[in-house]
Amino acid sequence: MPDLSTVTTGTGPNSPGSRSLSRWNLIAAGVFLLALPLMGAPAWLVAIVAVAAIVLMARRYNDQREDLIDQIHQTQGESKREVALWRADLKSLESQSRLGASALLQLIDGVVVLSTDLSILLINPSAINLLGMKAKESLPGRRFDEMVRNPPMVKLIRAAINERHAQESVIEFQFGKIVRPLRVRADVINDEDSFKVQLSLRDETEARQIEGMRREFVANVSHELKTPLAAIKGYAETVELAAADDPDMAIHFMNQIVTQCHRLERLISDMMQLARAQSGKALMKLSSVPMRDIVAESVRTYEPVAIASGLTLTWHEIDGPAKVLADPEAALTICNNLIGNAIRYTPRGGRIDVSLQPGHGHWTLIVQDTGVGIPEQDQTKIFERFYRASRNAEMTNSSTGLGLAIVKNLTASLDGHVSVQSAPGKGSTFRVELPAVEFKARPLPIVETATSPVQVNV
Repeated sequence: MPDLSTVTTGTGPNSPGSRSLSRWNLIAAGVFLLALPLMGAPAWLVAIVAVAAIVLMARRYNDQREDLIDQIHQTQGESKREVALWRADLKSLESQSRLGASALLQLIDGVVVLSTDLSILLINPSAINLLGMKAKESLPGRRFDEMVRNPPMVKLIRAAINERHAQESVIEFQFGKIVRPLRVRADVINDEDSFKVQLSLRDETEARQIEGMRREFVANVSHELKTPLAAIKGYAETVELAAADDPDMAIHFMNQIVTQCHRLERLISDMMQLARAQSGKALMKLSSVPMRDIVAESVRTYEPVAIASGLTLTWHEIDGPAKVLADPEAALTICNNLIGNAIRYTPRGGRIDVSLQPGHGHWTLIVQDTGVGIPEQDQTKIFERFYRASRNAEMTNSSTGLGLAIVKNLTASLDGHVSVQSAPGKGSTFRVELPAVEFKARPLPIVETATSPVQVNV
């Protein structure tokens, strides 16, 4: 911004030097006018000289005034430009501040900034929720250790202050019967004027659940692999001993080894299918799929198996192609697993009916059997990995326990839903709804059961 002192200082026409020169000119003019009468000059000459002096002085004063006005206008223009720049900078800072505040408010993780005496300087809504604090209270300025009664957390904060180094730990908070594990990190903010501590809070509940599911899955896989491997090892040792003395028994044991190898092969295949199903749409190629052809192919594949098991497998064909938006391989896997599951859990002499029904924006695959049925308490669990509701040893051993889990995950990846209706001894009916080609998504369903509706997460 220009220096306003130039209005009254410097070497310009309105500077102190110019004003001093004007004063000396005025004095000189006055002395000259007084000297004229003394020198005998006529009155009219004195009058002319006086008027000329007055005119010259007025013109000089007018020039100085105009110069001063121009300089003031110039200074005002420069000041206005500076003010406009300051306002633009202020507006930019305010915009950045609002953006930062909005981002802080929208964060899922909690953020708290504390002073060295543990006074709250800043806290976002997520931190208030995670710490179980009351949002209606005026929290800034309150002491954190008075608002949050958790000794391990206060100890972590004081360690960060004393050591001037970041601290991190997982601390459990209990709210009634709910235990919430929080990952807490205390970072040191050390600037020129002050020293503060920033707390970052993250809810670890979901991470622990995922880790628990991972451990359970590994344990289940280990168990499922261990059983056929142990059987193969035992049969192989028996064959070695019986090969010379009892060839017929050795052949029987060899057949058992082959059976267990097939079981291992099915288990590995199902695990690969489950991994693909859980990857979502990343590995799928969605297209318009004629569901009638998919179901017909699956029925042709399992018809010899049904006949060998003494079952009647009926496919109620339809006229149209029943096109759905799906991955062809995924749709075929869903059909195969449902029909194969029905054959596995239906005793000899039973029947299995497969059909397609149109709906509002979807096609429904229905697989109905007269099998052993599913108890009500198991109907929400049958879609879990390695879960088997039947206690029949022969049926349980022929299943990997992954078929319905694959169906659930593939159906969810195709924006469909699955439901079951069953009762012990009265068979089961599975329904899988897939979006028609002109519809891409539908809301999650309510599963129908024999007694009451149960929500299935698909």
